Amino acid sequence: MSRWLFLFDYFFIITIMLDQLYSLWLDFLALFPDSIRGLVSLVVFIIFVKVIINLVKKSFVWLLLLILFVPASIPLIKEIFASLIGFLKLILPNIF
Repeated sequence: MSRWLFLFDYFFIITIMLDQLYSLWLDFLALFPDSIRGLVSLVVFIIFVKVIINLVKKSFVWLLLLILFVPASIPLIKEIFASLIGFLKLILPNIF
């Protein structure tokens, strides 16, 4: 039972952090005129994807070992990616 409670707390903390990050994102976008906010979002998204791809390339072996040796981490990784996709849907609603 305590393991599930820990995962719930972890999910709650991630949700709070994503909400704060989304608030910062909206504040950042408010600096730009409405006409170029979509372009700014697209550029930031492309940079974000490039950074994630480079990170996975550098730590691919560790990611593979994590998935192989810690089967309990797979649902947690899925939840993190689902939260990340949800956050990106909030940031870039026209693309998704």
